[in-house]
Parts: sequence; C-alpha cells; structure tokens
Amino acid sequence: MRLFWKLADFANLYCTGVLAYLAVACLSAAAEWGSFAMAVLAVSPIAAALIGFAVATSVNFVLSRCFVFRSHSWWASELGRLFLASAAVFVWNLLIFYALYEFAGVDLMAAKVTGTIAGFALNFGARQFWVFSAQPRYAPMSRRKLRTSRE
Repeated sequence: MRLFWKLADFANLYCTGVLAYLAVACLSAAAEWGSFAMAVLAVSPIAAALIGFAVATSVNFVLSRCFVFRSHSWWASELGRLFLASAAVFVWNLLIFYALYEFAGVDLMAAKVTGTIAGFALNFGARQFWVFSAQPRYAPMSRRKLRTSRE
C-alpha cells in the first residue's frame, strides 16, 4: 500500500507538468506530422520521418523550455541532451511506425501517429528528469502529501 501512496504523491507532484507537456507535445506532433506529410511528397517515408523529427524536436525544445520545465543549465547543453533523448525515443517511434506500415499494412499516417503517441511518456520522463530540472515548474495538484493522512 505504501508504494501506491508514493506513486500517488509522484503523480500529484508532476500531473500539471504532464498536462502542460501534453499541450506542447500536441503542437510538436502537429509540426512533425505536417512536415512529414509535406516531405513525403518529395522523399522516402524514412527520410520524411527524419525531417519531421528535426522540426518537431526544435519546436518541442523551445516550448518545453519556455512553458513546461524549469531550466537548470545553459540552453545549448539542454538542447544537446534533448536531441539525444529525442533521438533515442525517435528510434522507438520509428520502429513502431515502420513495423505497422511495412509489416502490418497500417495506413502511412496512422502508423506515423501511432509511433508518435508511443513516445510521449518516454519523452516526458527524459525531459523532466534528465534534460531540464527535475523540480517541477508548476505547483502540485494538491498542496499536501496524499500519503500523510493514510499511513
């Protein structure tokens, strides 16, 4: 039961940040999907996915740094960590996209959207605990620890 309350406290502490990051992720995803859809008219789907990744990661960095996470180091250092973390998540995203499109026969854009969604939780965790400051920018949903009244 103690683990449950620790998880509840964790969710309470980071919930607002997750919601803020969800808005940033949606805008980043729109940038990714739009640039992917335009690029795929001229290049292969894999190359278009790389272009979409670069556009989305750039948009995500600016919005994340300004509105979601506390910055704790020089912007270039954070940008470097963000691109490394994003690249790792992108590989996961690309594997899902490629498997769905190539082997499962899923529509091109549906496969791309599914791959993007699969990377959301990984992206938030990397940004919150490695790229930017682990201290949340926003106050917890509840001002008191949830487990104190239940232990």
